Amino acid sequence: LWALSGVDGTDATRALLDAALPQLPLTTLNSVVSVCHLAKQLAPEAKVTPRSVACSVGLINLLGCPFGAMPCCHGAGGLA
Repeated sequence: LWALSGVDGTDATRALLDAALPQLPLTTLNSVVSVCHLAKQLAPEAKVTPRSVACSVGLINLLGCPFGAMPCCHGAGGLA
């Protein structure tokens, strides 16, 4: 089943303004900046870049959310 099957432009605009846009600072700090900082502390030899972490989070959300998956991120809590 396609989770977005009755969504129109008004719904998409409302979701973007009410949910996605306010989530960006939190996701950027928790899922990208803090994960990279903690990874460098715990495993300095690991090649973790903000770009690779952000692409990973973005890709999993772009693939999963249209099928009804909850948006997710790596988050520093999972790394620690």
